[in-house]
Amino acid sequence: MKIACWCHLERDVFGKDQQVRSHLDRVVEAGIDTLLPFVHSDNEVWYQSDLNNLKGEDRFTRFLIAARERGLQVQPTVLPITEYGLSEAERTRRSYQSGQPGGNPTDGRFCASWPETRKEGGLKIIQDIMAHHSVDGIHLDAIRYIDTGQSLQWPCRCEACRARYRELFGKDGLTADDLKVPGILQKFLNFRGENIRGLVEQVKATTDEVGLGLSMAARADYFGSALVEGQDWVQWARDGLMDFICPMNYSTDREIHKARLSEQMSLIGKSVPIYDGIGRKSSAGEITPAEMIQQAEDALLLGVSGIAIFHLAALGDEDFRELGAFKKANT
Repeated sequence: MKIACWCHLERDVFGKDQQVRSHLDRVVEAGIDTLLPFVHSDNEVWYQSDLNNLKGEDRFTRFLIAARERGLQVQPTVLPITEYGLSEAERTRRSYQSGQPGGNPTDGRFCASWPETRKEGGLKIIQDIMAHHSVDGIHLDAIRYIDTGQSLQWPCRCEACRARYRELFGKDGLTADDLKVPGILQKFLNFRGENIRGLVEQVKATTDEVGLGLSMAARADYFGSALVEGQDWVQWARDGLMDFICPMNYSTDREIHKARLSEQMSLIGKSVPIYDGIGRKSSAGEITPAEMIQQAEDALLLGVSGIAIFHLAALGDEDFRELGAFKKANT
């Protein structure tokens, strides 16, 4: 049973080197063996970087040294659809443009229909990380169209999407009613899925070239949101594009968590190791240390290879004790 944990370098790694080491000692004692640190935002980095237009400080180097000393696996988390290097005008042009009358570009949400967005953002950041740090792999988060809850009601009207609509449907825009037509919906989902898969394949080729692993945080609602956003992570698993996948099954309801994971395991089979994503404290709410372990036990019975906890800063003394006992009992 593997235990992974997401963490945030901008808030979890601070103070003197000894404080970082002491914190990671607790991580090891809890049985956590893999860390998935967020190492950048759209315009700020916490690793050693040569990229222009990014500010920040290198917290990753000492974190990585301390993790290596303790035998921890480290896969930095990368946000592939990012505004890195864009001017204000270019950010606006590539932003998701709501089809809602009077709608404005959604702040910070960039449309993946732009080839430049897919090639010049996260891929460059991945290459930058690999050039400066010896890591065990790359972990992808938000590898999808980032227009959750809007794309079927108000399809994007950015220039790149409109060009594709003209090619596929012979018109400049789509409506919610258009997307109720099965054939239109199928083609709409297919072109989005092809764009995101193409980016995944580029990342996979990049990591394979240097022998690094590739993993991802996956949308929990596969049929309801993941596929709509171009994130066909079940097919990616079947096609060998991921080394392990962490479905973000964050829930305060044990039965909902179990039902989601059961469906995912039925779809995945033995294609790829699944690390069940358990939200100790997330946008879905907060669970107790005991409830976290209950969900971990349910996941183990459903056949997962590991669990992934969100997130390190939410874990206290009781969490570390409970996780350590759970790991010991299942090793």
